[in-house]
Amino acid sequence: MRVTIKKIAELANVSRGTVDRVLNNRPGVKEDVRKKVKEIADALDYKPNMIGKALVNLKKPIDIGVILAPDYNPFVDEIKRGVQSAYQELYDSGVKIDVQVIKSLDAEEQINALNRLLKDGVSAISMVPIENDVIRECMNKIIENGIPIVTFNSDIKGTNRLCFVGQDHILGGRVAGGLMGKVLKGTGKIAIITSSLNLLCHQQRIEGFKTKIAEDYRDIEIVKIQDNEDMEVKAFELTLSFCEKIKDLSGIYITGGGVSGLGKALKILGRGGEMKVVCHDFVQSTIDLLKERVIDFTIGQDPFRQGYLPVRILYDYLISGKTPEDEFIKTNIDIRTEENINLV
Repeated sequence: MRVTIKKIAELANVSRGTVDRVLNNRPGVKEDVRKKVKEIADALDYKPNMIGKALVNLKKPIDIGVILAPDYNPFVDEIKRGVQSAYQELYDSGVKIDVQVIKSLDAEEQINALNRLLKDGVSAISMVPIENDVIRECMNKIIENGIPIVTFNSDIKGTNRLCFVGQDHILGGRVAGGLMGKVLKGTGKIAIITSSLNLLCHQQRIEGFKTKIAEDYRDIEIVKIQDNEDMEVKAFELTLSFCEKIKDLSGIYITGGGVSGLGKALKILGRGGEMKVVCHDFVQSTIDLLKERVIDFTIGQDPFRQGYLPVRILYDYLISGKTPEDEFIKTNIDIRTEENINLV
């Protein structure tokens, strides 16, 4: 990884401004501090970022806007960490990152977030788009006006976005269906709790899951599909309701957030470990439930990379015109049980 001014400042216990003055031979730094900074820079083989220097001279610095899904799903925290890591790497280039976290999966709110970014004069946008005609039209207009967009985590149909970074969600759903079919030994009734059908990723996971069940496990019946908007309390309520109304329910597939709520409900009902559960992501509450054997499998999708890569892709595109190698940059499908969850 390239040595940054931030890293030198940390090691020298001085400000970034001080390091910048030393490296550019500007006055205003004590000799002992100057000597220490230079020694650290030399030891780390620091090389100035020439592209960053060119950026400083641009009339309009690069400002990348990022629109995230609601962060009451702890999965989003790892995406934020990826965005922050990319920002730290690009800090010396003078790049700004403007993060907007929407509070609901509502098209109007996402439009408002896009408008705020445009008003602030962003150069590019990384976003989790809602699958909606209004969003689609707005994105295409933004792109036509010369502002590139990269989607991540969930894609959207019918736009000219630069690329999508995320999991193959149809395949992820098929993997979940295969796991559920095996753990139920090919028979039983299943309910599905999904984040929101306003997001293409959850539509695709359900599509993949249902297709796999129909192909290979014809004695398994999917009896209910309801959304919880990634909310723990809604997953809790839905799980209690499913178990009360469907007495012979034997499995639950949860496509997004709220797994902790499902786990609490199953524990209250005394069905933890008996009810078969397949879910997604490696948030701490899910890891704990997996270790307790309340859930059977969870499927990871590398959220850090989903936050990190779009920022880097947009930076490279704006600086050098470099386009992504592929329109669909896939992240891993990573299956974990209580046996290997400690590898996270």
